[in-house]
Amino acid sequence: MSKVDIKTKELVVGNDITPTTYRMACADGDYPAGTIVEFDSTTKKLKKATAAANMFGIVADDSKATSTNNEIIIYVTGRFDFKECIYPKVEGETKLDYQVRGKETGIFFAE
Repeated sequence: MSKVDIKTKELVVGNDITPTTYRMACADGDYPAGTIVEFDSTTKKLKKATAAANMFGIVADDSKATSTNNEIIIYVTGRFDFKECIYPKVEGETKLDYQVRGKETGIFFAE
């Protein structure tokens, strides 16, 4: 677990829930800070989330994953500003869906 300074966005709000980070492999692509990611059990890598129910973590800082350097740092616990997060727009899903899933995993969203 390491401390990560977020320079591009103000994702973390408050210190009542300690933000925990992990470095994990992910699918190739660009991952801006605040991107909500899911774990793909087939490839054993992270990828951009496809729905609230799949939320695994939040990208800590702007990252680019390639075939030679595919690790990014993600938050797996903490309190975050939902307005700063990048998430899939799925018909029928609301902020409440992310709040409920987050509560199950240790990720909380502030108003």
